[in-house]
Amino acid sequence: MPGINKIATITIAVVDQDEALKWFTEKLGYEKRMDLSAPGIRWLTIAPKKQTEVQFLLASWFPDLVGKNATCVAETENCRATYEELRGRGVKFTQTPQDRPYGIEAVFQDLCGNNYALLQPKPM
Repeated sequence: MPGINKIATITIAVVDQDEALKWFTEKLGYEKRMDLSAPGIRWLTIAPKKQTEVQFLLASWFPDLVGKNATCVAETENCRATYEELRGRGVKFTQTPQDRPYGIEAVFQDLCGNNYALLQPKPM
């Protein structure tokens, strides 16, 4: 039966793709997955090393959306330790790790001001 099988790519609006690639790989430890160019466009994707299903497209062709992406939730096994590690790499946090009904959560921003929740889910 026809239908949607999975989400493959999520767009992150950025100002400069090379600068964003450097930030995501150096600050968050993501890896580059795809880097294809065609006239007027560069398809540049990244993802966490263990992420196999979804990639993030670093898109510079949405200047009005830079810093306005919906909050993306990044999962971690240890929110407090990951918070300290990323903060040490210069990642800007707008919320320190907090206990929530669904787990431990901190919030950080990328170089363009997009928000990300860093979540250690509560065990089920």
